[in-house]
Amino acid sequence: MCLLTPKPDHPLLAATTELLAARHTVRWLDPTAADEHLTALMDDGPPPDVCLLKARTPRALALARRLERRGVPVLNSAAATELCQDRTAMAEVARAAGLPFAATETFATLTDCAAVPVRRPVVVKSRHSRRGDLVARVDGPAALRPLLAAWPDEPVVVQDFVPNNGWDLKLWAVGERVFAAERRSELATASGAPGPARTVPLDELPAALVDLVHRVGEVFALDVYGVDVLDPAGTPLIVDINAFPGIRGQSGAPEALAALTLRTAAAGVAGAAAAGVAARSEAAGAAGTGRAALG
Repeated sequence: MCLLTPKPDHPLLAATTELLAARHTVRWLDPTAADEHLTALMDDGPPPDVCLLKARTPRALALARRLERRGVPVLNSAAATELCQDRTAMAEVARAAGLPFAATETFATLTDCAAVPVRRPVVVKSRHSRRGDLVARVDGPAALRPLLAAWPDEPVVVQDFVPNNGWDLKLWAVGERVFAAERRSELATASGAPGPARTVPLDELPAALVDLVHRVGEVFALDVYGVDVLDPAGTPLIVDINAFPGIRGQSGAPEALAALTLRTAAAGVAGAAAAGVAARSEAAGAAGTGRAALG
């Protein structure tokens, strides 16, 4: 297996690697490495049986696509990962599929957004999801001014602020396994950074909410992903979807990821073998037809 990430020591990846390394070869592919190093890992020798894509940069996505062209199954695929980086496209796909996703308005820049009067509390987010992106509650022009000073040209999306208790419900899926936690929202902390999280046992979640998580995976073709949900008056509202999130502190998550990795690798090997048999059969058939014609 291959880890496509600049941080193989991430707790989830490190624990998963430890589970697999005793019987399987785990190789690290750093998307920030020099080109010659990447070329050696990407093109020399047999390709890996599966790749875990825990990176979102354009270069990482390009490397993932190179592996996919060689027939390597990638978790999550480059296309699915890229879709979850664009909050405008994410909202369009989710709402078209009937998912309860927050209404989302897009502006080319935060400056353009500021030209529209704020008449209600809203949440302003960077259109392109990434570490350290913009996520802020805006109640009026005064709240926009410091954001404009720092992010004037940032493409943004705007969602209505939904009154809540200040805790986000974080739902994560690894294959069929679902994990949950409540985390103090960055919109409710003095620092503007997410607060601590507390695990929510799965049996405390409504079955419909677990079904909703699985439906997100189907719509977005994701295998390892997170869904951020608000629950106003018992009606879930999705406000964000993340490809391959950290899933920190969730008992059983590394084991679920290790099992998913092995299943995906086995399916990829079986598919490649079947394709090879089909190709050889087709070639043999063509050869037989040629001999019959000659005879």
